Order: sequence, then C-alpha cells, then structure tokens
Amino acid sequence: MSGRITIVSGGPANPAFVARYIEKFGTDIVIAADKGLDTCVRAGIVPDIVLGDYDSTGMRGRVDELRRAGVYVEVYPAEKDFTDTEAAVMCALAKGADEISILGATGGRLDHFLANLDLCLVPLRRGVKCTLADEYNEIRLLDTSITLHAEDTAGRYVSLLPFTDRVSGVTLTGMKYPLSDACLVRGSSLGVSNEVTGETAGIDFTEGILILVLSRD
Repeated sequence: MSGRITIVSGGPANPAFVARYIEKFGTDIVIAADKGLDTCVRAGIVPDIVLGDYDSTGMRGRVDELRRAGVYVEVYPAEKDFTDTEAAVMCALAKGADEISILGATGGRLDHFLANLDLCLVPLRRGVKCTLADEYNEIRLLDTSITLHAEDTAGRYVSLLPFTDRVSGVTLTGMKYPLSDACLVRGSSLGVSNEVTGETAGIDFTEGILILVLSRD
C-alpha cells in the first residue's frame, strides 16, 4: 500500500496552499496531473509522478527534465476519452492508495469540477477516502456514517447534500441543527450550512450517498 497520495490537478490552485496542505497532512506520493505540474513547480514541490496530455501547458521542457531526473512521466494524446485527473485517480488506486487528496480540482471550469466530484465515486466504491480540497473547502462523498471532531471543523460550515436521489435515515447529533431519521432528497437545501457544536458530531444514515462539504467564507 502507498498510503496517502496527493494529486495536484490542472485547475486554479494557490501554490502556497498546496505546499501548506502537503506539509500539514503529509503524503507518500505526489502526482502532478497536466497543468498541476506548473502548480507544483511554483510550490517548490517535485512530484513523484507526472501525467497528462500537456495540451494546456508550456512545460514540455520541464517534463523532459523531470523524466531525465528519474520521475515517472506518462504523456497522453490531447484527444482522449478521459480527463487527466481521472488518469491520476486511476494511477493512485493502482499504486494502492488508501487515502487520496485532490488539489486544484474545484476552481475554474465548472464542468471539470462536476466531473471531479463524480470521480470521487470510484475510490469510494473501493473503500478509499477521497477529498477535493482548496483554501476554503473540503469535499467528500460518504456511503457510511462518520464522526466529525471539533478541532477538524473549527470555523467551518458543515453541509450535507444528497449525491444519490435520496439519502434515508439521516440523523445528526452534536450539531447546531440536529436531524433525526430525516430523508434528504435532491433539489432540497435542507442540509446546507450546519455547524458542529460539541466535541464530536455524528453523521449517521442508513441508505444512499452524501456529499459532505466543510467550508469557510
């Protein structure tokens, strides 16, 4: 197993945030997906794996330099039926990740963000935690109940949205707005902008998949 793998995707990302995130949480492997290589360079991070079509970046010379230095590089054709971030996720799973963080996947083009959110379903089905993170948000898919800790949610809103058409048996404890055996359905904003009030908070549900968003203004 490779443990924690961090993917730096090609969307807009603050290099200082990327550097802080990796320093805070640590990582066993860094994968730069296409223009994410540019973010890594500006953050002072040498990735372990570089992949992408490089149709959107002028860093082909840098890619060749990394290849000569022994970094694993895989270049795809520009016309393909998968995104560079999807390729990075599949690479991380092939490397045996038990936790994946994807940075640079939430800003810029909304179609890419929505595709990246859907991509989280692939690790979820394999029992691998996958988080999309930026300076203001952390986003995960949940298919089982979890406990949140106050120190991890300080100053953050906790929002729960149904990824499936409905999520049944939702019970929230230790939160400003508790729920008991509720049903969250798509098209409702019932689960938006909650807050943890206790040392821990429980998110329990019996059926469906939830989108968990921890956010700050």
